[in-house]
Amino acid sequence: MESGFTSKDTYLSHFNPRDYLEKYYSFGSTQSAENQILRFLLKNLFNIFCVAGVKGDLLIDIGSGPTIYQLLSACESFKTIIATDYTDQNLQELEKWLKKEPGAFDWSSVVSYVCELEGNRAKGQEKEEKLRRAVKQEPQQPAEARGLPGDGRCAEEQLLHDR
Repeated sequence: MESGFTSKDTYLSHFNPRDYLEKYYSFGSTQSAENQILRFLLKNLFNIFCVAGVKGDLLIDIGSGPTIYQLLSACESFKTIIATDYTDQNLQELEKWLKKEPGAFDWSSVVSYVCELEGNRAKGQEKEEKLRRAVKQEPQQPAEARGLPGDGRCAEEQLLHDR
């Protein structure tokens, strides 16, 4: 019986973070399903962090992927955010944005939308800089060197290995 999950090797060798970002996070004025879902997620994250008041010193985002949308409202409520992911290619894509490298994904339309949700307390570039200051990650090191428990395997793999 074949499982419904993509194998780790297939995912590592074939997942393209940039294609994923272009498909699901190119926030435009169209009413595509992807845009509607993203708006829904951003509104809920705004409500969690800015309205309900979830806050603290440290937020660890496990499985960040190559994305920042989930951290935009969180940077208003947490001093430090650690972004983690299983794959180096996702962390490298995230690092491009953090370092403002040429060719980094343009999150400006998503950031502007979050700024509107938050009452325009900050403008887009200010918000991006605040998030960059809060996010800590070192994608060039293996998971255990980045301060994460385990040896970089996903939790399910770790559980199977430890039996």
